[in-house]
This record gives sequence, structure tokens and C-alpha cells, in this order.
Amino acid sequence: MDGGKKLIELKKVSKAFGDRSVLDQIDLEVFAGETLVIIGRSGVGKSTILKHVAGLLFPDDGEVWVEGQEVERLSETQLNELRKKMGVVFQYAALFDSLTVFENVAFRLLRDFHMPLDQAVRKVEEKLDLVGLKEVPLDLKPAQLSGGMRKRVGLARAIAHEPEIILYDEPTSGLDPVSSEAINDLILDMQKKLGVTSVVVTHDMHSAYKVANRIAMIYDGKMIGSGTPEEIKDSRDPFIRQFVTGSVEGPMPIR
Repeated sequence: MDGGKKLIELKKVSKAFGDRSVLDQIDLEVFAGETLVIIGRSGVGKSTILKHVAGLLFPDDGEVWVEGQEVERLSETQLNELRKKMGVVFQYAALFDSLTVFENVAFRLLRDFHMPLDQAVRKVEEKLDLVGLKEVPLDLKPAQLSGGMRKRVGLARAIAHEPEIILYDEPTSGLDPVSSEAINDLILDMQKKLGVTSVVVTHDMHSAYKVANRIAMIYDGKMIGSGTPEEIKDSRDPFIRQFVTGSVEGPMPIR
């Protein structure tokens, strides 16, 4: 993908919460149409990167650019317009418990895009079909769905307005192997069928290898390596090797 249109760029981004530094001079590029997977241990700042891209957080230092616009310099109106080009798949689906499947998937279509109800119904049915939930009754509540089905509904909601960018936060977390593989296949399908640009945060290496065009690893708030799945598999960096192999022999290397 290198050499294509640069859709997302983080330039020397740093972020701290109180005395705890989460991101330290992060540089990151995402090109149009690719799937970039960000790996790393829990708490190293992976999800914080997604929040910066979505304009939910702003850096203490550095710049975040999306589609040629510096996110922090946008007005609230401009930021909302930019967010309309994004879909977010949250770690635990983050469905509204009091709303039905239809109301969850149609939420942004009705609130942000003011889509007529009959058109929203067609769009919801289309996206549920795309994620393999064609037969699911639209009036079910999230509590009536399995974990895998909730993830799929969350994905249908994220793609309902046909965004250019999809941000996935631990999309396979908490799922059994069969459901995880189904979600991986859906991520690939979104790229192939919709041509979306995706950023996937995960610590699931099977998922990372399957869906990624490129993989970047964060450790201790820093970007310590990036490359194709094959390059990451073959990396000699001790941090990367220990993470991707799951090795627990000896202490974590000191950097």
C-alpha cells in the first residue's frame, strides 16, 4: 500500500493521563484501502490511538491528520462531518441495551443522516445481511443475542452509513474461535466489498495475521516496529518476537 493515498497520519503524537504517559512521539501512517493492525499488550495505548483518529481525544503534542485535515483544528461542525466518514466497532459491541437490533443499527442513519424511516429499514436489512444476520428479528434486544451476534450487530451499525474508514477496537475479544474467525472474515469482506480503510486494534495474533496488510507494534507508548505480516513474523526484535510468539521464557527484554 506504500505510495498510495495517505488517509490517516499521526505525527509525533504524545498523550498522557495525569502522570502516566500513554503515547510517546508516535508516528503512524494508514493508506487508503488498506487494513492496518496495531498490536501490543493491554494498556500500551492502542485504543488511545483510535480515539485520536476519531477526534475523541486530542494529543498533548504532535498532530493527527485524517483525509488531509488536522483533527484538532477542526470546528465541532467540521469534526462531526469528518466522523460521518468513520465507523467504529467497539470492543464489547457497545450496543444500546434499551434499543432493538433495528434501532441500534439505524441509530446514526436516523440521528446524523436524517434518513427516511423506510429507507433506513432497507439499509439496516442490507447491512445485517452483509454481516450474516439476515434472519435475525429486528425487534430483538441485545440481551437476547449471543456475544458473536452482538459483535455482528455492532459491525452492521458501524457500516450502515457506508463509511470510508472503520476503526475496530479488539473485534475478536471474548469470542470463541469459531465466532472470532467469522469476525475476521467479515473484516476482510468489508475491505473487499466496500473498499474501506481499516485500523484494527488487537492482541490476537491469528486475527492480525489474517486481516492485516500491515502490522504495527506499540510498546511502552512507542512504535517499535511495523511491516507486512510476514515481516512481523520474521522480526528479530526481541519485544516483537516475544509478543507474537507468546514466549514466556525469561523476563520481558529491557529496551
